[in-house]
Amino acid sequence: VKPGLAYLDILRDLREAVSHPLAVYNVSGEYSMVKAAAAQGWIDELTTEQGQYADACLENTGELLGNVDTVSTARDLDLLRAVLGDEKLNYLGYSYGTKIGYTYAELFPEKVGRMVLDGAVDPLVSDFDALKTQMAGFESAFRAYMQDCLASSGCPFTGSLDDALAQARSILDGIDGQKLVNDDGRVLDSATVGTAIAVNLYSQGYWPDISSMFVDLRGGDPASAFINADYYNSRNPDGTYSGNSVDVYQVVTCLDGDFLSDEASTLDRVAEIDAAAPTIGKFFTYDDYAVLDVLCTHFPVPTAEHPEIYDAEGAPPILVIGTSNDPATPYASSVSLANQLSSGVLISYEGEGHTIYNQGVACIDDVVDAYFTKGTVPSADPMC
Repeated sequence: VKPGLAYLDILRDLREAVSHPLAVYNVSGEYSMVKAAAAQGWIDELTTEQGQYADACLENTGELLGNVDTVSTARDLDLLRAVLGDEKLNYLGYSYGTKIGYTYAELFPEKVGRMVLDGAVDPLVSDFDALKTQMAGFESAFRAYMQDCLASSGCPFTGSLDDALAQARSILDGIDGQKLVNDDGRVLDSATVGTAIAVNLYSQGYWPDISSMFVDLRGGDPASAFINADYYNSRNPDGTYSGNSVDVYQVVTCLDGDFLSDEASTLDRVAEIDAAAPTIGKFFTYDDYAVLDVLCTHFPVPTAEHPEIYDAEGAPPILVIGTSNDPATPYASSVSLANQLSSGVLISYEGEGHTIYNQGVACIDDVVDAYFTKGTVPSADPMC
């Protein structure tokens, strides 16, 4: 028994180390070695599983697997434009769709018509920095949810904002050790809860579902967490999937990305994300950054060539919309992209949620509609 630690506390923490291997504790000696071994064991298991996934991807997709990168998609888009007989491409892109849009504009600036990019991905930052910034964005959105929750009746958290965030973190820290079993036999882990929280931070209208889920978790019921995570992953109740969005996200990220050049370990990077988003960030990384880092480092096809800059010199005005507390594509990314584009025009919205055009905000909708229908370019950021 180590000094200062009760015997039962050590047993509890060792159990959590096995079920929740990325937890880090400042305890010296053999105890820390057990933690490190458990963490590395999780990475080894993840590496094996992702290697099998990548091999199956290559076997089932063939040569196409190396040609679904963003530059290839932009070239496909230009082919569609030509087949339709359009001289110019009029384009609306949300989230990752902004990357397709500005890549097209960089490759074919003379063929750009009226282009609007809402919730931009910043082409200047590394994959890790982008994901760390994104996790900090989700943390900011979770804080906004928590403030709203505390001001509402029936909130499952109490006290100050910091108190409530600490309560949420405590619940998340304890998930793996509880081994909550769903009706279909699946055992809930903290990564699944992280995904379930994330999907409900994309829109303020989903925030009540976060509260309901935490109530259920406190009562030992994992069902709502699985329902929310399954929705995000397009998983049907019978275990099949209604779409391949997760596969596309992972493969395109590997083809476009720079994970191979990142010398830091997955575990070190997870610790950095935990510091940047101290309530929920770590739990989001388990099914996102950590999976991507391991997969892309061992991906069976090489990364694709892509432009060094994205100024789209010669393109007509391109509207870039940024939402101040967008969790998935933080506002700073839209500001950066608008500055990089030689004809970028920033449109700012003060509010919550991921992307905003065509969601009933007249200040945004009127500006974009006038641009698409009449070609009217705002003379200044309307600051909606």
